Amino acid sequence: MDIIEITSDEARELIKEKGTVLVDVRTPTEFELYRIEEGNVVNIPLDELKEHRSELKKYRKILCICRTNRRSSEAAKILSVFGFTEVYVVKDGVIGWLKLLS
Repeated sequence: MDIIEITSDEARELIKEKGTVLVDVRTPTEFELYRIEEGNVVNIPLDELKEHRSELKKYRKILCICRTNRRSSEAAKILSVFGFTEVYVVKDGVIGWLKLLS
């Protein structure tokens, strides 16, 4: 399965769709510093993703995001290995999301 890279602008549109979740894989401390408040967002740090993957089975589309892109790309690979088929990486990360708001 190919992992699809999207921009934060595209992600803002996709998270409006039913059955879509934005998985923020930053640490809880990073998540508290800046929290995305649009759509359905969950914070599952990258190092806990394997243990929490069953919580994501109810979603059709999973968008992974981190600060820049490194951890979200790794998260998307992990999820695809576990059989998730519609996995997206927000390639400009939270930094790109913040630029949209300014």
